[in-house]
Amino acid sequence: MNIRLLVAVLVCLPTMAIAQDEEMTATIQGSYFSVIVSDIEGARNWYQTVLGLKEHSRTAERGRYDIINMVGPGLFVELLQLDAAAERPGGQIEGPFKVGMLVDDLTAFAAGLPAAASQAEIVYDRKNSVLVLQLKDPDINTIQVMQIVDDE
Repeated sequence: MNIRLLVAVLVCLPTMAIAQDEEMTATIQGSYFSVIVSDIEGARNWYQTVLGLKEHSRTAERGRYDIINMVGPGLFVELLQLDAAAERPGGQIEGPFKVGMLVDDLTAFAAGLPAAASQAEIVYDRKNSVLVLQLKDPDINTIQVMQIVDDE
């Protein structure tokens, strides 16, 4: 074995051992949710106007689904229109009915909403120590925007 290679490996071993013993941590960088919608263009317009998201990508498979991915600072939203959704028993669309995201200043967020969404009221959920604002998208999905409140 080459002496230089052996020395390099021996020098790196303590660093490699420390890195393996350290606990890995991750920081949450934002929020993601996906909602089933009945009119993908109408939903795209709502998420753009109300939440300030921009269209990032589109995917479609004719006769099955259309997907629009929307992005904004700290938020990634997937809009999914299922062509076969109306064929389900009762004609209802299945999927999430309420999704949420956290903001650092809910009052400022609410102040920036367009007039069409500004009637939403901020409420304080004392049990969970959060301020909550609920918005409804065009498919009546609840978009719950929350701010964690430090009660101390």
